[in-house]
Amino acid sequence: MQNTKTLEEAELTDTTNEKQTEPTPTTQPEVEQSVTTALVSTEPEVIEGEVIEIEPPQAEPAEEYPPPKQKPYWLLIPCTILLCLLFLAASFLVPLLTPTATVLIIPREQHISTTTAIQIHGRVLPLLTLEQSDTVPATGHGHQDATYAQGTITFYNGLSSQQTIAEGTILTGSDGVRILTTVAATIPPARNTTPPTFGHVTVPAHALITGAQGNISAYDINGSCCAPSVLVKNTTSFTGGHNQRDYTIVVRGDIATAASDMKTTLLKSENAALQAQLHPGEQLLSPSCNHHVQSNHHPGDEAREVTVTVSETCGGISYDAHNVDTNATQLITSEAVQRFGTGYSLIGDIHVSMLHATITDHTKGIATLALKIDATYLYQIREGVKEKLSTLLAGKPTQQAINTLLQFPGIQAASIQLAAGNTALPADPTHIHIIVRYLTS
Repeated sequence: MQNTKTLEEAELTDTTNEKQTEPTPTTQPEVEQSVTTALVSTEPEVIEGEVIEIEPPQAEPAEEYPPPKQKPYWLLIPCTILLCLLFLAASFLVPLLTPTATVLIIPREQHISTTTAIQIHGRVLPLLTLEQSDTVPATGHGHQDATYAQGTITFYNGLSSQQTIAEGTILTGSDGVRILTTVAATIPPARNTTPPTFGHVTVPAHALITGAQGNISAYDINGSCCAPSVLVKNTTSFTGGHNQRDYTIVVRGDIATAASDMKTTLLKSENAALQAQLHPGEQLLSPSCNHHVQSNHHPGDEAREVTVTVSETCGGISYDAHNVDTNATQLITSEAVQRFGTGYSLIGDIHVSMLHATITDHTKGIATLALKIDATYLYQIREGVKEKLSTLLAGKPTQQAINTLLQFPGIQAASIQLAAGNTALPADPTHIHIIVRYLTS
């Protein structure tokens, strides 16, 4: 047993580069060592001098798994587009490959306009008075020539006989202004009283020069003149002498223009004040207004400016606009049925305009409205009518089909488009396509 161990140690020494096997644990029982020895003796005999190198086992690389393949969802987009294009192509090609006819119909348009008068019962609004004043420049032009001052001269006679002073006698006042009598003055004699009473007469006269200088004061002429025992006086002042001048006057246009502007402003204010009194759904009839105009100068007066005052009193009646529209709609609809029949339908809105309003009883709020009503109606070709027309036109030549359509009361114009080479419409009504084009003005 010892010899076997010795041999085993020699073999291990000679093979230093060989990978060593794990040593047998020392704790194993002796029986195991005997078994090992028996196994070693069965190995082939090692030739001396030959070295066998056994490479250590290498760790196997981790197994590589290929990444999961993604499903080609991106193909859905081009496939969807391709299907849509195929559907559109089929939609266009199928009608082209099937004999069809396209019939274009333009229905008849009818316009109706009528006037009517309706009576309404409205609500009376309280009277409202507004006043406005404005001062504007006067625009007229006046011219005054120079004028002579006018007055009277009194002659006194101290003799017991009558005396006469000739017309055109010139008298000179204390300020040097000369005065001319315009008529002869016959002076009665003095009366024999104590003291004696002078006879006297008064005659008209005027200054010899024009202008304000001739406006002499009373008793500017006071002395003897012209004949024995004759005295002369101007017991009142002379007036009316004016120098030549240009000046500004008031004309009618000044007052009228100022009043017109204020009337417009007042009417807007009156209308706004009356509108503020309306209830929801009400409208206001044109207010009935009275105005009064005053001015501090009359036309022709000399003035640089004129103040004009306008006072305006307005009253109104409110009414239910919906009722008026309803009445107008009923009237125009009834007249349209009478004129055109029941195959026409209203296109757009009914236009109602008030021509004028007359308040017949202001206290009760009764007024008569003159209305103008306009509406447009179009003949309606519905699906049921289209089917009947397709059946009626099936198999007919083009011109005969057009004539048939134009005899229809609600068709204004028609045209037919056939596939190339066809002169008659298809016999199958389902291959006739009717298009209705509404042309509204």
